[in-house]
Amino acid sequence: MAIPRFKIKKIFFTAIEVILLLVLFSCGDNISLNSPKGLVVIIKADDLGDTTPNWNRFMKMVVDKQINAGVGIIAKKVTKSGSITEIQRVSNILQDNKFPVIEFWNHGYDHSKINGVEEFMRTTDNFQFEHIQLAQNFFVQNLHFTAHTFSAPFNKTSKETLSVLSHFPEINVWMCYQKLETEYSKDWKDPNQKVIHLYDKHIILNVDYLYVHDFPADKIIDNYNEDKNKPYILIQIHPAGWTDEDFNEFDQLIHFYKDSNRAMFMTPYQYYQYLHKNLTPDD
Repeated sequence: MAIPRFKIKKIFFTAIEVILLLVLFSCGDNISLNSPKGLVVIIKADDLGDTTPNWNRFMKMVVDKQINAGVGIIAKKVTKSGSITEIQRVSNILQDNKFPVIEFWNHGYDHSKINGVEEFMRTTDNFQFEHIQLAQNFFVQNLHFTAHTFSAPFNKTSKETLSVLSHFPEINVWMCYQKLETEYSKDWKDPNQKVIHLYDKHIILNVDYLYVHDFPADKIIDNYNEDKNKPYILIQIHPAGWTDEDFNEFDQLIHFYKDSNRAMFMTPYQYYQYLHKNLTPDD
């Protein structure tokens, strides 16, 4: 018996739908899904204690150039009321999407290193828990906002760090140098490797470029053709020790990415929210 024409059309469209679903599921780990609008650049600026002329210059530059950055605070080293006031002021400078232009994040409590023992390496669970808690408390009690991102001093962590971080559900982003820090679990997903879903409450961001002292922008620019196919790149810097030349190099990098729309700048937690569909690339 001949099949009625309308049923043939229904069978045809159902087959197309099935094919599309198969393609979708087969691309479950397609990293391009994490950055449908292109590359995201995340600036990881380490080691803020009390503010200095260099830190003030860096933060003003980020604001004036209308980009975004994350600044890691060493809680115990913020000792002056003027520094607290300045950090609070900067934290209230917002983008149009209501996210801070600069995200201040937990870079440990004291950044200690004694006889080869770093704050989060070769220390006990209790020690690490106490130090993360002390730093988190500092954010809430002194700065009046919550830190959602963590990165350890010296890029050194251990299995204890992984265990301890599970007790801080407000920390959603862990930035680390995965060549050194290997103790994270599958619960912390790298958007360069896996698609992030709404139920993934922890992402781990790998440092692509690490500059302890100077800032040679040309090295990053030279690798752009490789980087542009990634969902994000993470650039770790230390502005406290920069020279005028380093600030000029940083300015060059900003214009390279921004002026030609080669990338979007985001803070770490902003990128987390972006991956969770809580803001769009145009926000």
